[in-house]
Amino acid sequence: MFITAILLALCLLILGGVPIAVALGIIAIGTMWIAVGPDLLAISIQRIYAGTTSFPLLAIPFFILAGNLMNTGGMTARIFNVAHLLVGQVRGGLGHVNVLASMLFAGMSGSAVADAAGLGVVEIKAMREAGYSARFAATLTAVSSTIGPIIPPSIPFVIYGSLANVSVGALFLAGIVPGVLMGLALMAIVAVVAKRQDLPRGDRRPGWRKAWPVVSAALPALLMPPLILGGIFTGIVTPTEAAVVAAGYAFLLGRLYYRELRLDDVLEIIWESGRQTAQVMFIIAAAAPFGWILIQQQIPNALLAAILSLSSEPWLILLIVNIVLLILGMFIEGVAILIIAFPVLLPIMLKIGVDPVHFGVIIVLNIMIGLVTPPVGLCLYVVSSISRVPITEIASEMWPYLLALVAVLGVITYVPEITLWLPRLLGFGVIQ
Repeated sequence: MFITAILLALCLLILGGVPIAVALGIIAIGTMWIAVGPDLLAISIQRIYAGTTSFPLLAIPFFILAGNLMNTGGMTARIFNVAHLLVGQVRGGLGHVNVLASMLFAGMSGSAVADAAGLGVVEIKAMREAGYSARFAATLTAVSSTIGPIIPPSIPFVIYGSLANVSVGALFLAGIVPGVLMGLALMAIVAVVAKRQDLPRGDRRPGWRKAWPVVSAALPALLMPPLILGGIFTGIVTPTEAAVVAAGYAFLLGRLYYRELRLDDVLEIIWESGRQTAQVMFIIAAAAPFGWILIQQQIPNALLAAILSLSSEPWLILLIVNIVLLILGMFIEGVAILIIAFPVLLPIMLKIGVDPVHFGVIIVLNIMIGLVTPPVGLCLYVVSSISRVPITEIASEMWPYLLALVAVLGVITYVPEITLWLPRLLGFGVIQ
């Protein structure tokens, strides 16, 4: 009963329009007052401090900064041009370009919102000028942006790794194959839609002489993923240090190489990156005492017992967890879900033998799908704003793509080798 009251009160506050961080703080302090008394409320301050001082969390502001610098410094348009060169010739080619560009951009920014807001502007403009409907362009831009935090680097993976005490490098490796599968699944849907709607074909691929200027212009930008991931996996830099390298590299390219980044832009980018970082860190700070009170009241153990009383079959428990996460994603912001669900669900996953790295990919993929499911899908609002297409129209066209992403989620959930073979291959410790 106590568990139900806590979760119900939290959902009511969020649905009532209370900011997520404030709602978490109110519930945490209120529960502490009732459960442990006012004399121990000082614990909340300690937990807030402890929850925000993890070293890996320093990667968050720098990955956000790197994404914003790329969007302003001319890198996104050149990435789009390379994707167009590779897959833009088939029927519905710009739809495939949209997905491939998001996959390439994912290896640089680690943020779905940065993809939707920056690369999305280029994608939607190009698709509309080529005769695609605004609704199709907006829908595909929204769903393809979900690949961003799955293919490394990834801000949600950094947060999860910090919370679960799991190697961020292992999580980055585990996300590569699932991210590619997401892209292929979305491309398959684009191919079907292109045939049914008789979408236009792109121009024939130009010869090498004309293609080389496009590739050479984008080559410095395309070197960022090998720079980031190579540094991490060779041990030269930590994921946190790699985020700093990514931001510095994006600044140098935009300012000195492409010469599209003005000093006035830098000040605005730093301000916007700081604002976005504050939003994320405020949620993390408020969620720390919330997670502590959940554990102190042994709520994860109670939920574990309740779920195991329904079934001891791992496949059924995983199905229940995925359904719960997908429903939460319709109403609650992704980072909040990650932080709220982690202390409750991870003990359950460990009990049934699910590797924490594997579960990290499962939970992050769930919250990425939540970014494009109404009524609270953040990427829906971002894409609707830049495309001026109503959210209702985007949502009505999104279901085939959502089904494709859910299918990938099912495959990832029940075939753990897809996520774990690469970390194992490169020597990261995971459950055998």
